This record gives sequence, structure tokens and C-alpha cells, in this order.
Amino acid sequence: MQVSAVNSQVNYYQKKIINNNNQKFNIKDNIDNSKKTDNRVANPDIWDELSKEYDITNMSFDDLKVVCNKLLDAKQISPKKFGQLIIYPEMMEIAQAKQGYKVKPFLTSTKNEGNWKEEKINWLEEFEAEAEQQKQFGCMSGYDSYKKNIDVFKKIL
Repeated sequence: MQVSAVNSQVNYYQKKIINNNNQKFNIKDNIDNSKKTDNRVANPDIWDELSKEYDITNMSFDDLKVVCNKLLDAKQISPKKFGQLIIYPEMMEIAQAKQGYKVKPFLTSTKNEGNWKEEKINWLEEFEAEAEQQKQFGCMSGYDSYKKNIDVFKKIL
């Protein structure tokens, strides 16, 4: 890191040769080699199987987690979408519990006591309520994301 007497800003764009075992080291080669291989097999027939087994309009969070795991394994949703659907509500639970609030991460939940993960709710209505909340906040990317969730889960109906 160089600091110039004329310019007090740090110069991060130095050209420095990094030697790795006396060979020139190229960061792009390192990134390409570190990519993980995806061994999952795409299975578009999973939608029919899930529609016979699960009712998206009357399902608990634990059931939703199972459905999302099956969709992720069948390459029908991305890991990012899986995180939005499953990991985010669980993070909300932890944050609300730390603040001393009653844990209720869903908008359409009517249950105030007990385990929220076992309450059966209509997930299409939940995603619609979340989308409208994001729209009221002015977060159009969140609104669009929840609308896409509705489109994804309508395939299970």
C-alpha cells in the first residue's frame, strides 16, 4: 500500500507480480478452478409428485421446508430462492427471540402461542401479503421476489 505525499488516498491498484512456486499467479485461474461441481439432476416431473403429496394452501413451515428441499434437489429452484423461502424466516425467529418478542415471522399467521413452524397456513396468501408489504415499503425488488414465489408455488396446485 502506497501513500503519496501529494495524494493522501490509498492506491489499491498497484501492479504487483505474485509468485506462487516461481510461477505467475493468475487470480482468474484460481477462481475458475475453485468452482464446485453441481451433481444434482434436473427433474421437471417433481411438480406433479409434489402436487399429489402436498397442499400449498394448507401446509406447515416444516412441510414447506421439505417441499423446498425436494425442489432444490430437482434443480427447480435456486439456492438463493431456497434461502429466501427457508433460511430467512428462521433467521427472523432467532432475531425476534433475542429481542424478547413473540416469534411470529409470518404475516398471515393467526397463532400467537406455540410452535409457528407447525401451524398450517396458505402459502400463496402469505407470499401475497409479503409482496404487498414490500410494495408499501417501496421495495419493488422484494415485491417482485414474492410475486415470483407465488408463480413458483402455483405450479404445485
